[in-house]
Amino acid sequence: MLFFALAFTLIPTSAVSAPNVSPGTPCKVLSQKVGYLNIVYTCVKSGKKLVWSKGVAFGIQTPSPTRTQTPAPTPTASPTVPEPSTYVAKDQKTVRHLKASEGCANPANSTAELQVLVDGKWLAIKPIKAGWTLASSACPVAQLGKKDSLAWEDVYLDGDVTFRWYFTGEVNIFHHDNRGNGYSESQTLPPPTSFVIPHPVENTYRITWQNIASRVKDISAAAYSDAQATIARNQELPSAAAVFTTYISPGAAQIYPQAENGPNLMRRTFSLFAKYPHAKQVFYVATTMEEIQQTYAKIDALYPSSPFMKNTYDGLYGTNTNLPEGSVYTHAKCEGGDSGRNTSDWKNMMLASAIVWNFCDRKNPRDHIESDHGAPHEHTHNVQAQIYDRKQLELQPCWMKEGEAEWAQTAASPSFTEYLDLQHFHPYYLSSTGLNYKQLTQTTYTISELDEYFKEAVVMPCNTTPRQAMSYSAGAAAIEALVAIGGSESFFAVDQRIASGINFVDAFKDVYAVSWDYAEEILADVVAQKLTFAQSKDALTYQTRP
Repeated sequence: MLFFALAFTLIPTSAVSAPNVSPGTPCKVLSQKVGYLNIVYTCVKSGKKLVWSKGVAFGIQTPSPTRTQTPAPTPTASPTVPEPSTYVAKDQKTVRHLKASEGCANPANSTAELQVLVDGKWLAIKPIKAGWTLASSACPVAQLGKKDSLAWEDVYLDGDVTFRWYFTGEVNIFHHDNRGNGYSESQTLPPPTSFVIPHPVENTYRITWQNIASRVKDISAAAYSDAQATIARNQELPSAAAVFTTYISPGAAQIYPQAENGPNLMRRTFSLFAKYPHAKQVFYVATTMEEIQQTYAKIDALYPSSPFMKNTYDGLYGTNTNLPEGSVYTHAKCEGGDSGRNTSDWKNMMLASAIVWNFCDRKNPRDHIESDHGAPHEHTHNVQAQIYDRKQLELQPCWMKEGEAEWAQTAASPSFTEYLDLQHFHPYYLSSTGLNYKQLTQTTYTISELDEYFKEAVVMPCNTTPRQAMSYSAGAAAIEALVAIGGSESFFAVDQRIASGINFVDAFKDVYAVSWDYAEEILADVVAQKLTFAQSKDALTYQTRP
């Protein structure tokens, strides 16, 4: 037996008829071993059957790998890093929309690029988007022919950097380099903005995005209560009150003995928006048409370095304006009651802003009360101009522009009754030049109507469509709703972020913690209810009283 076993283990595999053997096929003798092609198969028991195993290799050794000596690398000089040819901002989130103010060009055969000054060299910026805009006022076609356009770019650009526009081709501009290409005056961006963190809403109503549409009757009370809490809380903060100067002509004071009401409401607005920027000097000037020359002399004494207030009065009276005759924006006579405007120093708007007002001898005291509240309304526009630096105001959604001012003029009210009485939730249409005014007669408003409006006006320059006038009503109701949820400082926080280059959708979510798509549907529902209530007999009584 021993001889047989040894003979078996040493026989050549080729001597065994093993080609019929494969793993898992039946075998007859338990533990029998068969070798084939250097594989030994064993008959094993699987359940109640005998089958050949997978097999085990034998008789072949894998040779050890031959070690080879790796030669030491030859030292090479460090490659020279080429100087960057383009500027890359550290902030790759904030998009800035920059428009050239000089360099009238023919887009058909010109190029324009933004450049940033880095270590004494001008580096190009790779734009996100770029194009040309027709600029007939800055580039009058009659004088310049086809050189009628100014460049614009959307770019990532850090604060506190110096940049310029650089042109090739057919361009009309003052500065040229030694290659004949044009370049603009350089500008330096302000340092990165430190955003205001809005104070949480202060009220006991606990209005949220989830419940606001079912609690429309509580919105005004919640918003007004928070406004008064904000005014009280900000009383000690530095504000425009410290740089505020007023002049009320003798005739204006005689027509309306309570003419100081307007400046007093402005002072409340200064506290309401104390965390946001204001000019270094703020004026309120009220006069009558009969006293205008004497008032101009007074303005020269108040602020001799700029004629911006006098020019604004001229525009108000239609003597110096591009608006057509009959525009509601001009008041050549006192037929429409008192009238006013906001204005800023055109040389440097950060230096001075003003509210100018004309008082008319009217029998209806309501006209003068509206003028009182017109003062904080117009001041709110000046705050907007400070936030956006005027040139970027077109980035502000249309419904916010007048909506913010309309809400502010009521929020400054010393009583809730006056707050409700001064709300203007009566939609109307108006052309961009102030013509074709039409008061709407409908009494109910649907969610779909307001949904269409907010989608149309989310980012749209005001005064470009007859529907821009809707911002006085729909916009005001939307702002009031936002205040009820996010507080009186919240909507300017959105503006501040937009002005820094953040798009409206991201800015809105950053402040209100919900997406604009989600919020817009809710606001459409809320505003439709508010505008419908405003047309009903219960307009002043359906709301909760704080």
